[in-house]
Amino acid sequence: IRIWGQEGDHWVCKSVLEGCHSRTVRCVSWSPCGNKLASASFDATTCVWRKSAADFELINTLEGHENEVKSVSWSPSGSLLSTCSRDKSVWIWEVTEDEDCECASVLTEHKQDVKKVTWHPHLEILSSCGYDDTIKMYREDEDDWCCYDTLTGHESTVWSITFDKTGDRLASCSDDKTVKIWQAYHPGNHEGAYKNTACVCISYWTERIIIIDALLSIYQCICLLQALRHQAIIQSGSVYVR
Repeated sequence: IRIWGQEGDHWVCKSVLEGCHSRTVRCVSWSPCGNKLASASFDATTCVWRKSAADFELINTLEGHENEVKSVSWSPSGSLLSTCSRDKSVWIWEVTEDEDCECASVLTEHKQDVKKVTWHPHLEILSSCGYDDTIKMYREDEDDWCCYDTLTGHESTVWSITFDKTGDRLASCSDDKTVKIWQAYHPGNHEGAYKNTACVCISYWTERIIIIDALLSIYQCICLLQALRHQAIIQSGSVYVR
């Protein structure tokens, strides 16, 4: 893992973090405070590093996944950490006052490999996506976490997801060669979007309305971006929303 810093117009390597992972490092994520870095690896572990005066030090190695860890993400408060894996599970870890990490929940809603986890920018709501072509939404329910919604509509693997800065929109990209924009509709909304409604999307490349049969609640697809291409969109990367 390399830490880069800007010096004038150039970026230079400031630190190299070694000695934790034994296989490919797939994902890294900064804590909201900027003093911690989490790294996820194909060796089935997640490492948490803390910035010290001179360098970064390893403070935690999280174990429990049975296969490759594909993604790691901090909650907006920095008190929770989420990981997902090829073992089809999503784990939520609670960060204690002494900087230890304890497993708070293991979620097994996906039927196949889970590719990405990401938190709502302001709320403790978690989203995940994967090989089963779906996007899952989670929230805490009393003493445990639960999946409260499943977004369907993609026809192949969903590689990545991201919220915009308000949290009212979610973007997803898929092996079906499309990018979808999902809009949050809150209870009592004036648009009248409720559970069991069809998803109406506009494709700006084909200039026609597309009806997607989808069972959606809370987040409903409002836009489908489909370019004239023959390959999947961003197979192992990320999609971003401003």
